[in-house]
Amino acid sequence: MTVDGGDLRVELAGAVLILTIDREARRNALNDAVLEGMRAALAAPPEAARVVLVRSVGDRVFCAGADLAVMDNSEVTGLELHETRGGVRRVVEAMRDCPLPVVARVQGLCLAGGTAIAMGADIVVAAETAAFGLPEIDRGLWPFMVSALLTRHVSPKIAMDLMLTGRRVGAAEARELGLVSRVVPAADLDKEVDELVGALAAKAPVAVRLGKAAFVAASDTPSLPLALTAMQAQLSLLTQTADAAEGVAAFFEKRQPRWTGR
Repeated sequence: MTVDGGDLRVELAGAVLILTIDREARRNALNDAVLEGMRAALAAPPEAARVVLVRSVGDRVFCAGADLAVMDNSEVTGLELHETRGGVRRVVEAMRDCPLPVVARVQGLCLAGGTAIAMGADIVVAAETAAFGLPEIDRGLWPFMVSALLTRHVSPKIAMDLMLTGRRVGAAEARELGLVSRVVPAADLDKEVDELVGALAAKAPVAVRLGKAAFVAASDTPSLPLALTAMQAQLSLLTQTADAAEGVAAFFEKRQPRWTGR
C-alpha cells in the first residue's frame, strides 16, 4: 500500500507504516495536507501494520515547523481560524492514541512544530548531526503546543530556557535533556532505525497495544495508588490473552513465539 499525497507519502512496507514528509524545498515544513494526512494514517493504521515510522526526505532538515508561508489566514476568522491552528495538536494526540509504537527518525534540523512531532513519538532516533530548537520567540510567536510536551519531558527551568532563548541544542544535549531516545552516527541512521522498527514489529501485538495505552494512562494519573490499581487491572487483562499464553509456552519450549494478536 502506497498513498502519495504529494506533501506526505504513506506506505506500508511489510509490518511498518511509513509516513514520509516530502517537502524538501520548503524544509519539510508542516502544512494542512501533511498534518491531516498524518492524523488520518495514525488514526486508522492498516491491520497488517505493527509499528509506525515518521520520517522526512533530505539530509539537512527533519522538519522546520509550521509553513509560515501558509499561516496568513486573513480571510478566516473566529472559530474557523482557531480550528486551523489545531493541526499539530491533532497529530500529537493521534500519535498518543495510536495502538502502534511510533518511531521518529530525525536526520537534521528539528524546529518548532517539528519538535512537537518528534516529541509526540514514542521513540526518537536522531543522527548525531541533528539539532533541535524553538525559534518562535524570534518570529514574535510562542511554541504553545511544544510547551505542553516540554513540561512532560524536561524541568521547567530547561523548558523556559529553550522557549525564551530559541537556542538550538545538538542531538547529544537533546538526549541528555530527555528529548531523544537514541543518538547514532549519521551514516548509521537508516540501519539503526530499520533494526529498531523491525524489532518492534516482531513484538507481541496485544502486549504492545495494551502496554502503550496503559503507560499513557499512568502518565496522566497524578495519584500513584490509582495508577498502580489501573496497572494491576491491565496486567490481569493481558495475562488472559492468547499471545500471553503463547509467549510463556514458547519460553518453556525454547522456541520463537507465534503471535496471533489475540
